[in-house]
Amino acid sequence: MSVLYVKSAYEGPSATFRAAEAEGVVTIVDQFDLAAEYLASHDGLITGNQLDQNAMLGLKAALAAFLDRGGRWFFNGHMLRPLVDGMAQYRPIAAPKRPDFDLSGVNAHPIFDGIDLKKLETNKGVAGFYGRGCNPPPDGAVIVNGLGPDAVPVDWVWARPEGGRIFSHAGNDLATMGREWDLPPKLAARIIAWADGGDCIDPVTATQAGKGYRKRLADAEDYPGFRSAPERKKRLVLPSSGCYYQIRSLEGPRFTSAFDVITTPEALGETLRPDDTLWVPCRTPAQRMIAQRPVIDRHLAAGGTVIALGESLSHLWLPNVAFTQTPTNWWWWLESGADLGVRIADPAHPLMAGMADRDVTWHLHGFFEPPEGAEVLARDGEGRAIFYIDEVTTPGRMIVSSLDPMFHHGSYFMPATTRFLDRFIPNLKGFLNA
Repeated sequence: MSVLYVKSAYEGPSATFRAAEAEGVVTIVDQFDLAAEYLASHDGLITGNQLDQNAMLGLKAALAAFLDRGGRWFFNGHMLRPLVDGMAQYRPIAAPKRPDFDLSGVNAHPIFDGIDLKKLETNKGVAGFYGRGCNPPPDGAVIVNGLGPDAVPVDWVWARPEGGRIFSHAGNDLATMGREWDLPPKLAARIIAWADGGDCIDPVTATQAGKGYRKRLADAEDYPGFRSAPERKKRLVLPSSGCYYQIRSLEGPRFTSAFDVITTPEALGETLRPDDTLWVPCRTPAQRMIAQRPVIDRHLAAGGTVIALGESLSHLWLPNVAFTQTPTNWWWWLESGADLGVRIADPAHPLMAGMADRDVTWHLHGFFEPPEGAEVLARDGEGRAIFYIDEVTTPGRMIVSSLDPMFHHGSYFMPATTRFLDRFIPNLKGFLNA
């Protein structure tokens, strides 16, 4: 079997990847089982935007050896760790406007053959899903697609001087784009074919793009990695799954000073103390928290606090959480006078201090049925709970929401999510220390 697909997310991969596995073309391996031996026995590699870049950094030498012998890596997402020598850290477009997300081709590539890029540029009329910046291309890389008038290189392919090729797509997983036109199966099949040695661009004959796009990029941020604070009391402990959006939200300069401990989900058993608050960030792959259920149960039984924000499927690893997923409408705001209907239910609660309804409004992923006696902090347009505190079903406290601000802040996408964190984090610190 030639192509290795690293499964980092709880759900998926799609039927196209599963079918390729059944045909013997693809090997699907769970992120936690990935080892150097897998890279040594495959010629292609596909990773998604929930890739644990911290864990992957531990395989840097094996990854280099994989590429040196001619391997191909299709990388989705923002490169925030130095996984490959010669690749630079992701940089977003500075202060982007709608025209900055126009998608145009620079060099034809087989993955996009016959596909109208306008069908990938927006999702239900909303731009920005495809990409909002770039993993800056190394010298010698060939730009495939660009964003905006300066053609910021959101897609490029690099034939490394040492051997091997990397295709970088700096956005949500390419094989999920163009759903309105049923393009994901086609894109997934073409990504597999490329990773398996299919046709690619000849860098000798390709159009060489200039560097003018660099003036449109924001400065790179500093992400210092894990930290501990054994001397502190009442610590705020956050497990990072190494996804790019968690790295930025937890380690980036805007919020990192508020967090006492940044560790891995697997280290919680040796890290958590009863007076700690455990905050599980948005879109943590659920399997990593499911494995920590005994640790979480002990923490709550000892009177500890757990915060679980959206898209981490907290009902699978927290007790007494009843959650119903709903289809997500992210295009509601395109209609004149539109109102998603989200309302702060308890404006006087310390956690909601200084917030208005717009600060908890971007889109919805589902609702909860809180236990009797729980405090509801925000509701959707149907009056259903989307944010609540449960201090009744365990000796501890659970603060639970379906809102996913860290994912969007970490992706430079949807300003309301950053506004939410600007208010929620200091409110939380005051609430916990009261």
